Order: sequence, then structure tokens, then C-alpha cells
Amino acid sequence: VLPPHRLETPARLTGRAGRSALKPALADEMVQSMFATAPIDTTLFDALLGARRYHGRRHVIADDLDQQPMTYGGLITASYALGSVLAARTRPGERVGVLLPTSCGALVTFFALQAVGRVPAMLNFSTGSTSLQAACRAAEIAIVLTSRRFVEKAKLEALVGAVATSATVVYLEDLRPEVGLGAKLRGLWASFTAHGRTDAVRAAEPAVVLFTSGSEGTPKGVVLSHRNLLANRHQLAAVVDINRTDVVLNALPVFHSFGLTGGLLLPLLNGVRTFLYPSPLHYRTVPELAYGLNATILFG
Repeated sequence: VLPPHRLETPARLTGRAGRSALKPALADEMVQSMFATAPIDTTLFDALLGARRYHGRRHVIADDLDQQPMTYGGLITASYALGSVLAARTRPGERVGVLLPTSCGALVTFFALQAVGRVPAMLNFSTGSTSLQAACRAAEIAIVLTSRRFVEKAKLEALVGAVATSATVVYLEDLRPEVGLGAKLRGLWASFTAHGRTDAVRAAEPAVVLFTSGSEGTPKGVVLSHRNLLANRHQLAAVVDINRTDVVLNALPVFHSFGLTGGLLLPLLNGVRTFLYPSPLHYRTVPELAYGLNATILFG
């Protein structure tokens, strides 16, 4: 419950005119109260667990061109399973490059890194090899996760080859043998036993690295904390009338700030089903061929 706030009627306005003048002020106060009471002192993954608890593990939350819908339970289980494999190749807090299109595979990879305390660095593959290499150097990225299927369909072999000169390129398809029955069962157990929590310290830690386009020189890395992203999500939710009966089409790439926050995190954490669509504006081939690794390739 917030402290009381008295709205002042503009001078010389009474009756209906005074009430009409107060309407915008009241609307602003309602928006401010929604944001002021929003839980932003947590992590993205804990926020995902909270959304699962509120909307239900069987609630369908994401889909893409492969048309194999993903539920909260499936997303969290897959994130834990893949995360355990990625944890063996990385160290806590390490920035890991993500070179994937807007797809369920990118969604799972993003939250798999979140689940094990790694920081996804979302790489912009539309800027060319020079800018991509500069971004990897700036963020000190040693490992880049991508999909062989995506690289082939989007004709990014030369780009990935350039990245491989300074970082280890890991294809998600090659990790499938390591995501065996044991990893799946551990992921399933973790998905049932994990619960979101409030932690102001962890909320202030880096959650993602985005990059500028490089149009004014070398791309610059922008480090955003969990609190940054969750505050932005709640700011949007306070002014956008969005609920679980809606469906969102996200045609922006996940390396784009709005594609990640407004197009992915906002609906995902509010129980809104999202269709992840790789727009041809950001890919070098037709959209039907531009999707990345489907999560079912890894998790059956």
C-alpha cells in the first residue's frame, strides 16, 4: 500500500471541468503505482519461475516457425538441462556469445545461460564480420553459441569463420549427445523444485550484453542488469494493456533492445503467448529458412 497522494484540482476549475482536468493526473498516478509496486529486485530466471507459478507450468508461452509450442514447464526444464551442459564449458559470470535467430531455440539458450549464472551476449550478425569480431573483443567473449542449421540456411559460414579466429564456436546440435536422459531428468526435477526469490544483490548483477550497431564506429557493448530489464518490462506493462488472452508476434531480432525487452521478456513474463518470427529484414534468406535450432532437436 503506497502513501496517500492528494490530487490538486487546477485553479478556477470546478464541477465537471475540474473532474475532467483530474482524469489525466489520476491515470498517471495509477501508472506510477503499478510500477512502484512491481517486483524488480530479482533475476530474470527467478521472474520466469514466478510467471510459471502464477500462470501454470502447462501454459503455452512460445511458438515459432517449427510450430511446436513450448510451455513454461518445457522451457524451464530445457533451460536447466542445457544449462548444466553449458556450465561445464564456462565459468560463473562469464559472457557467452549467442548467435541465433528469433526462435524457441534462442529462447531456451538465453534462459539456459541465465539458469547457471552466465551472461548472454547477444551478437548482431547483420553488421558483418568486422563489427562482430570487434563486439567479441569488447565483451571478452571466448565462446559463441550458434546453430549449424541456422548458419547454413542464412549463409553465414564466412561470418562464423571470422568469429572462430578469436572465439570458440559451439554448435548447439553438437551438444545434443550431452543432453542425455540424466540431464533431462535433473532438469525436470529442478523445474519442479525451483522457486523464484527476491534478491536485490543478484538483481544488480549483469543479465545481458547488447551491442550498438557500429554505425558510428566500433560497436559498443551495453551491459544491462536484471533490475534494468525487469524495470523496463514493468514500465511497459504499466502503460500497455496486455494480458494472457493476447498473442504477440515478435518479428524483431533478439539482439535488438526492443526485440528482447518488449518483444520477448514483456509477454513471456506476463503469460502472453509469443510467436517468434525471424523477420527477413534481418536475415539473408527467406524467413521460412531463417529459423534456428528448434528446442526439440535438443530435448526430443
